[in-house]
Amino acid sequence: MSGSAPLKLRVAGLPHVNVFALSRKMEFGDVLLVFYAAAFLRQYLWPVGNQFVAWSLTAALSMLLGFIHLRTKPEVGERTPRVFWVVVLLPLLFVYVLRAPFPDLSFDVLNQRLLQGERALRGPQFLPGDFFPTILPLNPSSDMLTGIFRHILGYRLGTIINLLALVWAGTIIDKLLRPFVKRDLLRSACVLLVLFTEHILFEANNYMVDLLALPLELEALRLALNYGESDRKHRDLLFAALLLGASVGLKLTNVVVALPVAVIFAVRVFSARIDGRTLGYVAVACLIFFLPILPHAFYIWRETGSPVFPLYNSLIRSSLWSNVSPYDGRWGPRDTRETLLWPLMSAWRPGRLSELGLYSGRLTIGFVATVLGLLLPQIGKRTRLIALAVLLGSLMWSVTSGYVRYALFVEIADGVLVFALARYVWDRTRNFPRPLKFVVVALPICLLSLQCILAATLVRQTEWGGRPTVFDDAAGYGRELRWVGRDRDLLAFQPDEYKGLIRQVDAWVVSGVKSNGVEALLRPDAPALGIAYDEYFEKPDARRRFADAVEFVRGKRVYSLTLHDELDASLQALRRRGLTTGQVTPVLVCFFSAHRRVHMLLIEVFPPEKRETPRRGPMTPDVTEAKGPLEGDAFQAIIKVPAPPMRLRAGQKETIQVIVKNASDYVWSARGQSDGKFFLNAGDVWFEATGNKIVNSLDGRTTIPRDLYPGEETTLPLQITAPATPGEYVLEIDVVQEGVGWFKDRGSTPLRIRVQVE
Repeated sequence: MSGSAPLKLRVAGLPHVNVFALSRKMEFGDVLLVFYAAAFLRQYLWPVGNQFVAWSLTAALSMLLGFIHLRTKPEVGERTPRVFWVVVLLPLLFVYVLRAPFPDLSFDVLNQRLLQGERALRGPQFLPGDFFPTILPLNPSSDMLTGIFRHILGYRLGTIINLLALVWAGTIIDKLLRPFVKRDLLRSACVLLVLFTEHILFEANNYMVDLLALPLELEALRLALNYGESDRKHRDLLFAALLLGASVGLKLTNVVVALPVAVIFAVRVFSARIDGRTLGYVAVACLIFFLPILPHAFYIWRETGSPVFPLYNSLIRSSLWSNVSPYDGRWGPRDTRETLLWPLMSAWRPGRLSELGLYSGRLTIGFVATVLGLLLPQIGKRTRLIALAVLLGSLMWSVTSGYVRYALFVEIADGVLVFALARYVWDRTRNFPRPLKFVVVALPICLLSLQCILAATLVRQTEWGGRPTVFDDAAGYGRELRWVGRDRDLLAFQPDEYKGLIRQVDAWVVSGVKSNGVEALLRPDAPALGIAYDEYFEKPDARRRFADAVEFVRGKRVYSLTLHDELDASLQALRRRGLTTGQVTPVLVCFFSAHRRVHMLLIEVFPPEKRETPRRGPMTPDVTEAKGPLEGDAFQAIIKVPAPPMRLRAGQKETIQVIVKNASDYVWSARGQSDGKFFLNAGDVWFEATGNKIVNSLDGRTTIPRDLYPGEETTLPLQITAPATPGEYVLEIDVVQEGVGWFKDRGSTPLRIRVQVE
């Protein structure tokens, strides 16, 4: 064989593969794409019960997809310059190693990230016997991705995927800046400035997941900007759709980026003459977008009744959550004016951007750059499209959250836009004296540089886990450094007397908000019952699911781990759920280190005794007095009206017969206290057809005449009064425990009747 002959490999079912040709196409991010693919493909293979088989298939399919990607990828034109690895990689690596040996113990990590990753890497998100061990069981693909590196490299170095994602993003920014900055050294310095924002660097070495989608979003934007000049337009369209779908799969909030980039693609596609074939590819791209999202959406829909559970439950209702979306009102704009101006105002409202309350102002700089990019005359199409993407992304971010960690893509695009505008100024000031020209161009770049200096100061001070840097604790840094690469099994770090306690755990009760991550690392195969979040106990279906989970662990050794400062809250949560406690053992959890110790308490937990459903006996009194509010699961009624009123005259009074059935497993006492509290009454409320409650709409009341045992019913006469104004209305009939609340507010379903008032 000639020494210059290309090396070809034969893969079954595929044509000869020119290895050298593929190597010429390969770039930094192509290797990472295989790991990204694995996180999503593993979800498709959740039904495969055998771990070895599932992961073997996942690895094989991921590498096959990586091969297909390289096979269809065009030749790389200008590669990432060598100076990039010095100017960009080294500073990012320096930021990474500042705190990397100190294990990450930030709130989100202990609250959900570790548990999500450990569960999903082993199979379906919920184990048999689980009851929502984390408050938001969202798509775990991002936690799976960090989990893959955690299992390969150990707990400390598992966070290196964030650094790699940042470097990958930098290589794409380098391509985005090439039309504006020609010299490699200068462009690499610009890339570093674009990446250098504090909230990006705060996450460089911890298990937060916001950075993982950045290279996917930036590459999709680059493909959109280059669409008109590409000789593989259809391939770029499909690949960008897959990238954007993966970014939304990694975190649902990334939809605020996916939509603006999709708009840029639409502008590029439909500004040229299109044919039926292109329209077909657009339709296929829309389908491909959902491929990374589909497996988890289907799984969580089957488990809960909503593909985005528990978000937007007022639109896609699950019987396991109240009809509201989780929303933290601490963050973001407060009114319409602030929403429109939030990117501009953000620098002056750092306390409403995140828990850290720190901000160097990139979004404010970017807002001004966006306005200029859209309004300046004779500006290039590429710059204007970037400005459009930033504007749409900023507005969507303001409307949906205003929380800074969800605006990282916008911050990066802001930086790219500043350099695009600097190039515009440079080209438009050709006739200026050279010193004046440099001053004018340098102004926006100096402003961006000052923001980066402030960001560097903030990164030196803190990060999400509050860990020290090597400069703050050099001795501790050296002690922790020895565990790097040796920190894969948390149980192995525990003293022998604790290992025995942990090994006997058959199931966990998650009673605190900062403990499920530790529980998942110590015993990832044990089912976990989450009781710390009251939202999961508002609906009867959720309470029944919890009761089933309690029955599943009955007879097993059940424990709860909680932090010292959460002990009182944990004990209260256990009591609220009817669980009793046994021995409480203090434990010092050595968190992948002999020196990083977490003071916790191991609480022995016992399920409640089985409760027999009460039945009316021959000597049971007909009427008893309630001593207090009903139990949470007792607010369950079935209401019927045999002859519902369909038409009434305005203001007409009518007596209807209402059948009320006790659909719970508890006795309803017919009488309350002398002041009227705790009586059970049937009552009605009038609503307009649009759903708005009529003012002073509370109408009749009828007291239940006798105790109702489970399954029993009674018929009550209820006088109703039609509204005074003709129209179409809804008559709602429900049961109320006076002084406590309506049954519908505790998960019961009231009876609603449409009535025409004439």
